Amino acid sequence: MTEPDAKAPTDRDAPAEAAAVLERYARRQDEDWRYHPLNPAARLAWQERQAAVAQMLRRQGCVDTARLRLTEVGCGAGGMLLDMLQLGFDPRHLCGIELIPQRLARARERLPQALRLIGGDATLAPVEPGSQDIVLQSTVFSSLLDD
Repeated sequence: MTEPDAKAPTDRDAPAEAAAVLERYARRQDEDWRYHPLNPAARLAWQERQAAVAQMLRRQGCVDTARLRLTEVGCGAGGMLLDMLQLGFDPRHLCGIELIPQRLARARERLPQALRLIGGDATLAPVEPGSQDIVLQSTVFSSLLDD
């Protein structure tokens, strides 16, 4: 039997990692231009992401998107959820989870009230196992630096 290279994460590690993520994002507050839709690089990345998501859904046979239940972990200000609405998802079947209160507040301003938004650590979110057709995350893991 071999010893693991790194210790396995435990539920006790989650609050510490969530606090570390909040600290990392606090240092990045002034970098919003990187993601602004008028920034040509950000706009191109957004368009490429939209095309890739649509292609993936088609490839998986998910053409009746209005029936699908989707949760986005790390929904930020709601940009991807807005994209899902444009792809025909029913807002009543969409859920976003966001750790950073300011981003969650922005998502609440932008998104339909029928769309469920949950604040806090996604590991503690009240989403029933097996209740979603799609669980989406796009940049969450780039903020988790602990193995």
